[in-house]
Amino acid sequence: MVRLEVIFLGTSSATPTRSRGLPSIVIRRNGEFVMMDCGEGAQRQLFRIGSGLNREAVILISHLHGDHVTGLLGLLQTMSLAQRTREVTIVAPSALSRWLKTTAETLHIGLTFQVRFNPSRVGTVYRGRDYRVRAARAIHSVEAYSYLLEEFERPGVFHPERAKALGIPEGRLWARLQHGRKVTLKGRTVNPREVMDPPRPGRKVGYSGDTRPSKTLTRFFARCDLLVFDSTFSSKDEEKAFDRKHSTAREAALLAKEAGVGQLVLTHFSARYRNVGRLLREARSVFPNTLAARDGLKLEVPYQTS
Repeated sequence: MVRLEVIFLGTSSATPTRSRGLPSIVIRRNGEFVMMDCGEGAQRQLFRIGSGLNREAVILISHLHGDHVTGLLGLLQTMSLAQRTREVTIVAPSALSRWLKTTAETLHIGLTFQVRFNPSRVGTVYRGRDYRVRAARAIHSVEAYSYLLEEFERPGVFHPERAKALGIPEGRLWARLQHGRKVTLKGRTVNPREVMDPPRPGRKVGYSGDTRPSKTLTRFFARCDLLVFDSTFSSKDEEKAFDRKHSTAREAALLAKEAGVGQLVLTHFSARYRNVGRLLREARSVFPNTLAARDGLKLEVPYQTS
């Protein structure tokens, strides 16, 4: 079983506060990390959570506003100073590649590793060994994307007693069946489904970035285990949320409820709110299984039990 952990590096919007940095989360699983957005100060938070700089890494940027991207070049430079050699994949709107190249040249930053740049687009934007990341268009004031990390299905539970009853000897043939392959014994073909339960779903973690709620995102995030959603404003500032292409905490909760997600986490709070308790109450009145993120919060995402 693979441990999947979501860590909040920064949970403010536009400007940092005394207790909140600029937007960034990290999903750690199986010795690698998937970062979504990289606001100023993200690399310092990585040190605080004890995440090594030579892990297999992919960095996804939701859109090109400074609060979501200004920590990226510093992180890449620090990785290089640590003599990183592994390639880093960056997924972002295409203009980011030009900004990185120009800024790195201006500041005389050379890297010890290759950067693979994948322009953001609707559909699958990254594929790992046993998961993929898909993107959908968000509704914001600039080109913006929401991301969904989806693990592939896991094999169903193997039942040794069924294999023994069919006369299949323990060992190589059992292993083939557990890997989803047919076996032939004494002229009879045995299918994996005869000795195994149906495949089990993988876990899903969604990240909205900056956005208004939409039917597209409701479908995109359907039944995800954990959804991290833009909650910049309280309902009392709903007009500001609409004008600035953000969401209120209550709107995030309404989307989570309609999408049938497991848990909602509010983030990207406006610095105008010294205490986000009001936003949390507004969301929980609609979707009780809601948390308000804080910098350093770690959440483990369990496998579904059924």
